[in-house]
Amino acid sequence: MRAGSALQDVSCNLCGADDAERLTTSRGFPIVRCRRCGLVYVNPRPTAEDLVSLYVDYHTRDGENEASWARLMGRIFRESAERLCSSRNGSRPGRLLDAGCGYGAFVAAMRERGWDAEGVDPSPTVVNAAVRRRRPVHLGTLAGMQAPDGTYDAITMFYVLEHVPDPMGALKKAFDLLAPGGILLIRVPHTTPIVRLLAPLGLGEALYDPPFHLYDFSPAVLREMLRRTGFADVRMFPGAPTVPSRLGACIATAVFGALAAGVHALTRGMVLLPGVSKTTMARKPSE
Repeated sequence: MRAGSALQDVSCNLCGADDAERLTTSRGFPIVRCRRCGLVYVNPRPTAEDLVSLYVDYHTRDGENEASWARLMGRIFRESAERLCSSRNGSRPGRLLDAGCGYGAFVAAMRERGWDAEGVDPSPTVVNAAVRRRRPVHLGTLAGMQAPDGTYDAITMFYVLEHVPDPMGALKKAFDLLAPGGILLIRVPHTTPIVRLLAPLGLGEALYDPPFHLYDFSPAVLREMLRRTGFADVRMFPGAPTVPSRLGACIATAVFGALAAGVHALTRGMVLLPGVSKTTMARKPSE
């Protein structure tokens, strides 16, 4: 982001209230929580123009590349592909859109399974890389998709919703683009509990990762967002963990991922461990 760039104040994206308490400051950005609905977000934040410019080199920051992203998300992609295929209940593979698709690895994985899959991403760097691999990936955003309503049988967003300026708008757009009975699969972080845990040690604030991450979603808040945008049959589960390049981060995600999965299984899906990323599946009701 350019030095001296302007910031803008925003209201709560879920309930519209302008009544938030500051939780902490991360990298100079205030992290606040809505007193009415509990949504955690960055306020003030960069303008829409500056947010777009952030993603030109997003996938290559900190030395990341296509291989490291594929390793990071590989287990999640395999698990998600299996769940989406199972959701067809014996029907033929459908049409899928992966929003914020990066290099298009999940698009490729679903096409290998017979799906008519495509992706969209705002970063020219990754879109060009995907196109070179002959993956059907388009430059743009979910909000800018011009496809007719009801086009897709499944829409996926892996670690995307926390980046978009208008999550409710993104969910509503996904709802409209899905065919009746279509599936939305999203994966989001839940950072606030970890920051609270590490606060006594003077650590954790950077985990919010602003200005790239604009929101942090608790399960209750995300359920309410999905309900308000029309989705039903919402299911949340820990899912497979990411596989970071750094050894310490890799061990931490594996340990906490296994703990979250164990707690979820032992409680028959009743308990979701706070602070662990979660996969959510929701269905557009059939007409």
